[in-house]
Amino acid sequence: MGLVVRTNTVWMTVNLLLAALPFILALVLFVPGRPRTVAWWLGLGTFVVFLPNAPYVLTDIIHLSGQSRRTGSTLHVGLLVAEYAAFMAVGLALYGGCLFLLRRRLQAEGFERWRWPAELALHALCSVGIFLGRVLRLNSWDVVRRPGHLAEITLTRLQDPFGNRQLIGFVIVLCGFLTIAYCAFYGFTALAATSRGDRR
Repeated sequence: MGLVVRTNTVWMTVNLLLAALPFILALVLFVPGRPRTVAWWLGLGTFVVFLPNAPYVLTDIIHLSGQSRRTGSTLHVGLLVAEYAAFMAVGLALYGGCLFLLRRRLQAEGFERWRWPAELALHALCSVGIFLGRVLRLNSWDVVRRPGHLAEITLTRLQDPFGNRQLIGFVIVLCGFLTIAYCAFYGFTALAATSRGDRR
């Protein structure tokens, strides 16, 4: 059991570092009033490419079942569940933080009416990105390491997206879940902000 936990710690840490990258970019890019220069747009493109890494952690739950069957006690299963729950919670928090910072910038610049279309579009793009990562085993680094290979596989698989039932089902389910999760995150942050205001 100890070996399993240590092994999980390694890959979970790597995945959370990848999930933190778009959040760090969001902190820089979505400062209200920051000018939209060429570097800003390049940063935005990088943000969109790496953003799926944050909600991607949800799909790592597939490893839990096999690990649970190999453990020897209910206590160990409980520890595994707690480890995965914390892992996924951090990933979702980073994802929610990214969209929260985007929403703040849109509101500050008078584009508040675009916040939901922008957020829903990012949910959908992330769902496609997670599909490419989980099903086709592609990752964000392929944009730099193997751009031609990435483009070829992506275009081949997405050539007829509306005829690909697996893709459509995956995107609809995950996009719906991400929307619900983000609404819960936004509601929680709004409630926390209200509570702080009341205490003052």
